[in-house]
Amino acid sequence: MDFVRSPQAVQHLTTFVVAAVTTVLLTRTLLALTGYPQIGGGAGLHIAHVLPGGLLMLVALLLQLAYLGPGPRPVASVLGGVGFGLFIDEVGKFVTTDNDYFYEPAAAIMYGVLAGVVVAGHAWRRRRPLDADERVAAAAHALVDGLAGRLPAHRRDEALRMLGKAGSSPAAAELRSLLLDVPTSSPGVPHHVQRAWRGVAARFERWSSAWWALPLVGVLLAGQAVLSTLVLLEVWSRRDLYDVSVAGVLLGTGVSLLLAVAGLVQARRRGRRAAMESFQRSALASLLITQVFLFVSSQLLATAGLVVDLALLGLVNSDLARHRRAPR
Repeated sequence: MDFVRSPQAVQHLTTFVVAAVTTVLLTRTLLALTGYPQIGGGAGLHIAHVLPGGLLMLVALLLQLAYLGPGPRPVASVLGGVGFGLFIDEVGKFVTTDNDYFYEPAAAIMYGVLAGVVVAGHAWRRRRPLDADERVAAAAHALVDGLAGRLPAHRRDEALRMLGKAGSSPAAAELRSLLLDVPTSSPGVPHHVQRAWRGVAARFERWSSAWWALPLVGVLLAGQAVLSTLVLLEVWSRRDLYDVSVAGVLLGTGVSLLLAVAGLVQARRRGRRAAMESFQRSALASLLITQVFLFVSSQLLATAGLVVDLALLGLVNSDLARHRRAPR
């Protein structure tokens, strides 16, 4: 099948993952505070939270099937992420013969899946930028909301900017005329989600251009690698950790540390862009290797590492995107 890519794909995937991670953390915290109650009315039934998770994913899917245009996608990203978080939180029950919710490697499984979604989304986008036809198709998708009287002014402006990058396509000129003719409306709930995302993206854009962004990213990546190694060795000294986990964390921290140091060195020799590309690889090594194995020994530290890695990737990707937009 020949699918047309969405310019907001990475945004929606990241929203999905953030919603899922937040749901897992809140679910585990609430269950611990309430003593892990059994919901079922005491009649031999147990309503696992995988069931409402599946229902929320169903609602997200139905939103996409029942409505035209890109409008439902922000809400579907949140609902789908919450539903998937409730679903994957119980993965331990489905990979063990005794239905062990507290199965320790389950955290690493959850982390690996969600981190994989983030990385795959960014790699999928970087592999090939949107071409002119896809930009025109994205603008036409926005026009669907305009014809129904549900197109906010900022969404129309985004569609017009998309057409401006589509070159001399005849369809682009016609779509521009149609978009300028349709009336705009006040933003609805889905657009408030997008507005919040744009605010975050704007802050990353501003911070990534500051002089202190490059040394801060390098120092944080190197410091995180060293801290993860120290925590791992302390846990290993108590013989509370499998050797494969130790090897995985040492491999991840070693690669991440080397790439972070290389980025700091390249900042002087080859310039800012080369340094940021090295930092990007360092953050991905930490995200996909270090934190996965670290989850087995310290879920709290690995979760903090996940947040730090995502924030650093946001800064790095914003800086690299600015370099790609700059005239050559």
